[in-house]
Amino acid sequence: MVPLEFQTSITVQKGKSMSWQHTRSMTSEQLASAIRALGMKPAAAARYLGMSARSMRRHLRGEREIPVPVVLLLGCMIAHRTKPLVPRPRPRSY
Repeated sequence: MVPLEFQTSITVQKGKSMSWQHTRSMTSEQLASAIRALGMKPAAAARYLGMSARSMRRHLRGEREIPVPVVLLLGCMIAHRTKPLVPRPRPRSY
């Protein structure tokens, strides 16, 4: 089920509709909602998106702006109901 906060299409003036392809920004609440809708935890989403867990936490707290490619990828995955194939965590080397 697609969360209400992150819709795949947005109704604009004169009855026209914009798709996820036109959405270029996302709030931290929408990011958290999109991650939940895809069935991931924040750490798994960070691995899938190629960022550190710390960066993901900063995006979720609203400390950093969410990159446009991340917004587009998550929007596309939700619109097409694609489940992510998340890589396993790498073992830490000290």
